[in-house]
Amino acid sequence: MPIETTLEDLYSEVMGGVDDPLSVIVAPQVRFAYKKSDYLYLTYNQLFKSEKYRVQSLSGWKHIKLIVAARKKSNTLLHYHWLECTGILNLPVYLYKLFCIMVFVWSGGKLVWTIHNKMPPDGKLFRFNYLARRWMARASELLHVQCKSVIPELSRFYGVEESKFRMIPHPVYPRSLYPRAAAVEAINLRYDANLKIQDRLFLMIGHLSPYKRIGTVCRIFNDLPVQKKLIIAGPVKRGQMKYFKRLRRLVRNSDNILLIPQFISEENVPEFMNACDYVVFNYRSIFTSGGVFLAKSYNKRIILPDDLCAREFKDENMFFFRTKKELKELLENS
Repeated sequence: MPIETTLEDLYSEVMGGVDDPLSVIVAPQVRFAYKKSDYLYLTYNQLFKSEKYRVQSLSGWKHIKLIVAARKKSNTLLHYHWLECTGILNLPVYLYKLFCIMVFVWSGGKLVWTIHNKMPPDGKLFRFNYLARRWMARASELLHVQCKSVIPELSRFYGVEESKFRMIPHPVYPRSLYPRAAAVEAINLRYDANLKIQDRLFLMIGHLSPYKRIGTVCRIFNDLPVQKKLIIAGPVKRGQMKYFKRLRRLVRNSDNILLIPQFISEENVPEFMNACDYVVFNYRSIFTSGGVFLAKSYNKRIILPDDLCAREFKDENMFFFRTKKELKELLENS
């Protein structure tokens, strides 16, 4: 069986064919209000239009529907994403979700799991998360990844055969192009910024969280010429307020770092993508980043860590680094 496949073929393989309408339960919830930026919506967009599939998604408390579906023994498949416990306060909800998934599987339900990361990137409750994820890997009929190179590592880590993995690439983000000058002016007006058209603009976009190592990039920019400006835009990830406060102190007196700690609406994302010259990533312990694919859709030059998964979809606009020194050299020479 080929490793690379499509979502439809993956489901057909799991179910032994899809003759009758197949109910696909997706978790977490698809955000239909963000049709241009939500990963899950973009992933299932074609299935929403197909008469062969009935796609529904689950919010946290609605996981009880998995137990109802298991009791009915209907033609249903569960496709799960982003299984992680982010801390002690999150533990009751996490255990409730995991219990519902277990009942579904033990009752004969078919499970597919998309492994976005080997382990939760923030590194909390490692042992507990590992055991839960190891169970998910073994309980799943098939495992979905977005690049082939991570399969041997995940196979060893979770103790499952490589033949259980299927690769489906990350969906493509739609783009909205307009002049850079208009994008820069829009950011200046909306966020009371002072960016100039002649500035070289570097962008880090997405949730603010320690695994993205934003502080390292900020310290490098503190030593760069003022016409090189770093824009950090995105909301603080849940539970990371202390990290945000440290970051805010770090950039407080900087003339070339603009920190926008708020949710960037889908309508405003193109302003940042059209304005910037480079999109910068300094993440650790993840396989694929939606931000990288967003930047690729805008044909932006991208600075990012050198790893096997990123190398798999490299192009001429991607510049890789392995060390902090190499990152600094890239930023200095860009």
